[in-house]
Amino acid sequence: MENNDIAWQSELARRARIYEDIEAGDRFEGTMTALDYTGMTVLTLVLVVGFWLWGGLR
Repeated sequence: MENNDIAWQSELARRARIYEDIEAGDRFEGTMTALDYTGMTVLTLVLVVGFWLWGGLR
């Protein structure tokens, strides 16, 4: 049981170091930029309009 506690504490310390490293470097992997949001909006509009036209032509 004590072995699991030590392993868990080591894992928590490792994760804390990783998050501190990310925060200190002002880099956040996976954050979306304005370009990402614009691309998602365009793709959504293309799909909505495409299916709307496809449904209207049937």
